[in-house]
Amino acid sequence: MIYLDYNATTPVAAEVLSAMLPFFTEQFYNPSSSYPEAQAVAAAVAESRKLVADLLGTTSDQVVWTSGGTESNNWAIQGSLT
Repeated sequence: MIYLDYNATTPVAAEVLSAMLPFFTEQFYNPSSSYPEAQAVAAAVAESRKLVADLLGTTSDQVVWTSGGTESNNWAIQGSLT
């Protein structure tokens, strides 16, 4: 099958799914909460932000996770206006 609906959603690479699976099935805690399990997830989010920043040659405070394309576009537009 040739998939041509990338506007709706995209397939997930196997290595990404493997890395994310524990957070979908076992470690689905709110990283903004203060209990230990949630703080472990917060640390994983921070580590992923650092890995992405290193790949992009920037600092982790410059990496922002968004909920999707619309929010990302809004951030980009607002950033270009200020």
